[in-house]
Amino acid sequence: MRRRSSPSTSPHRTEPSRLQLLLLWLVAADADLGVPDPSDTPQRDYIPLSRVTNYAFLLGGRLRTVRDRRRPLALAVLLVLVVPLVLVSVFETPPAWRKGQGRRSLNVLFYYFWCVTLGLFVRAATGDPGCLPRNMHLAQEQRGFQLPQEYYNVVQLPGPRAGTVVQAKYCRTCRLWRPPRAAHCSTCNCCVAVHDHHCVWLNNCVGRRNYRYFLGMLGSAIATCALLIANCGEHLRRAPRGARDAPVAVLLIAWGGLAMVYPAALLGYHVAMAATQQTTREYLAQIGSRNPVLTRVRGNKSNACDTGSAWRNLALLWGEVRGPEMQTTRTRHAPGDWATAQLP
Repeated sequence: MRRRSSPSTSPHRTEPSRLQLLLLWLVAADADLGVPDPSDTPQRDYIPLSRVTNYAFLLGGRLRTVRDRRRPLALAVLLVLVVPLVLVSVFETPPAWRKGQGRRSLNVLFYYFWCVTLGLFVRAATGDPGCLPRNMHLAQEQRGFQLPQEYYNVVQLPGPRAGTVVQAKYCRTCRLWRPPRAAHCSTCNCCVAVHDHHCVWLNNCVGRRNYRYFLGMLGSAIATCALLIANCGEHLRRAPRGARDAPVAVLLIAWGGLAMVYPAALLGYHVAMAATQQTTREYLAQIGSRNPVLTRVRGNKSNACDTGSAWRNLALLWGEVRGPEMQTTRTRHAPGDWATAQLP
């Protein structure tokens, strides 16, 4: 859909300085450039988007994170990843490479899966989860963009199979009719395609464009913990006095065992959800609860996306095309563009 433009409301433009542009390139959070109307100033899309969403954009819009100072849990995840790596590199890797005896391959595999886990964590935490564009379906411009009454209704459309329905809702914040399975995240302040949930550990939503990265991060984290336990267990087995000669190995085994529990439970839960072709948001609405712990995952007969086969549902999840970036951050923002404006 072609973007619409509104008349300029700022007759005198104030061009940002090079220092301002450099600082905004590094971190753009609620950026206003110090001008009366930032939407009337030529700039990259990530600059006005930092005003109308809760995202802070880093490195010229290439990375993003939610401005949420109360929950720096993503830093805790990085700490859980970095601490065992440092301990393994200092206490486990040198004797393994000096003595060999089959532990070198375990070390190589541990470092490989650790790098994969970190890379997938960064992609899931700082990438686009599938944010939808804003201000696409506007109404009654002459009345201050007041919404007609029918925009408050939930539209029920027949699904591809008998007994299934597809819902269409209008988002009064993002000003667009949401596609099926999309939802508005109040934490990110944007609509996300195939919205699963907002993950406090990632400080980002999990949606269509980063769901596979999220599941891959969980799987590689489990493999990393298993290799950590195997590596340290082999060290203990070959130590002459056992735990007395390798106290750090005992600590790392306990660390790996505890760190494996949560990703394994979460991965099992999401595999069960994917087998029934449901998102966490849809499942919580089905059971009428906000906490899915200790509840049996079951399918929904009115789910239009369920193929009836768990294996086919899983194959569709991993084979689904991520799709293009629908809320661009790197393209040039046109002056007066409504797509990044904060309308009344």
